[in-house]
Amino acid sequence: MKKGYFVLLTLGLIIAAISLYFGLNSTWQKPVATKNQPCLNCNILLIDVDILRADALPCYGYFRNTTPNICQLAQKSVLFQDNYAPSNWTLPSAFSTATSIYPAFHRIELMFVDKLSLAIPTLAETLQTAGHQTALVGSSSLPIYLTTENGGARGFDLVTEQPIAEVIEQLSKSKKPWFIQYYLSNLHLPYLLEADEVPIAKLEKPKNLLATHAEFNLKFNSYLKRHATEVFQKKALQEFGSIIFAPETENDLSLVKLLTDLFENGGNSGEYLINAWKPKYETYMESFDQNNPSEVAYVRMLYDTKLRISDYDLGVIFDLVANSDLAKKTITVIMSDHGESFGERGKFNHEPDHHTELFFTPLIINSPNISASQIKFTTTNLDIFPTLVDLVGLVPPKGLQGISLLAPISNGLKPTREFVFSQSNAGEIILQNRDWLYYLPVAVQTASQSGLYNKILDPQEKLNVAEKYPELTQSLFDQARLLRSYDEMLAAEVKNPDYLKGLKLSPEKIERMKTEGYF
Repeated sequence: MKKGYFVLLTLGLIIAAISLYFGLNSTWQKPVATKNQPCLNCNILLIDVDILRADALPCYGYFRNTTPNICQLAQKSVLFQDNYAPSNWTLPSAFSTATSIYPAFHRIELMFVDKLSLAIPTLAETLQTAGHQTALVGSSSLPIYLTTENGGARGFDLVTEQPIAEVIEQLSKSKKPWFIQYYLSNLHLPYLLEADEVPIAKLEKPKNLLATHAEFNLKFNSYLKRHATEVFQKKALQEFGSIIFAPETENDLSLVKLLTDLFENGGNSGEYLINAWKPKYETYMESFDQNNPSEVAYVRMLYDTKLRISDYDLGVIFDLVANSDLAKKTITVIMSDHGESFGERGKFNHEPDHHTELFFTPLIINSPNISASQIKFTTTNLDIFPTLVDLVGLVPPKGLQGISLLAPISNGLKPTREFVFSQSNAGEIILQNRDWLYYLPVAVQTASQSGLYNKILDPQEKLNVAEKYPELTQSLFDQARLLRSYDEMLAAEVKNPDYLKGLKLSPEKIERMKTEGYF
């Protein structure tokens, strides 16, 4: 307990030190209204469709009609054509959306371990302080990522698994505006359908593929029996040995239920579970040939089917808003935490990688009195926080690393920022826009060792052209290396027992980071 307290105190001191230099306002005040904003005191419905790559939507060019309702809304909205998530997995990405700060600076990287500094305000807190009712709505997996313990649920009056329509109706009874963040996790691997759900396309099903929940759960339970000592900690083996080591019987799902219960109650912190994700991933991936294009195509089709089902559910919510008094006073946002891979480079799910499909995500903003348009300049999920606060007529807290998109939408001017930043959970730093993808691998010391892809000439991102464009590569390498130096410094400071000395930052590097566009 004492060690954990020191770590949190250290992190707080680090954030405070960063605040002095970068403008994070640890004593932020109640936001004040500004003039001439298009939707003063409006409601906000922020819909986070987890694991949704932008190119899976027909309004982003996909060939299947996966999201008719989302794309119908997009026709009446501002659609950002080149938006990127800051991470390839949910936890750090969700916190970047909530704080408008890159993962290297908010430091939320480990589930059940890291905690957001109180010095960093969240979107929910900002709106709550300004008088909005706030609710976090989602499936049972939501509390794993955004919790009271890690600070992700800070600023929410209500955290619930209630149906979203009920929450909207409940909060709309008050005269106060509301902010609802709605998290959907339906697209996560394994891509499984209920028995009565119909695939979006007629393809030949691979012989051994686990395509339904019933098929998968039986195989998953059997896997857990065979690999129990690799999945469950000694404490779980002792307390639940009668379940874990009981003879396997037909239709027995006892281990699936045990694993689920332990995970959702924090067991994945290491107390009961060694790894809750690996067995699920391996059970599913072993059921099809990852090198067979037709089998991979079927798996992708199942993802598309799940997306179509989610879109249908969202259509009900869109109709609820559109066909009521809420239509004139509600801002609706569609976004995603990260994308997904389907074997493009031999990887699936969101395994650590630097390629576009893991970071290219939709961003659609529908707001009363803002005309529909398509925006070509590059944006990031970090821009959502300042944009929404700006849209409802409030002044964003100081120190946000995203930018408000309201002025660019209104006047058509492109922001000066050329690239946005992302980080993979393998430690790679990615800078990208519509034309270029740059990545800095771990432990690389020179620009020539890094990677650069021309996404226009090489949309499959197969040819590293770093040597062909040395000046651009060097410039991006300098930016990425600078971000890495601070990432490493902050990581080291958290572990430093001499925590009271705080963080020593170079004024020269600080000014350089400002010039390079980090702040």
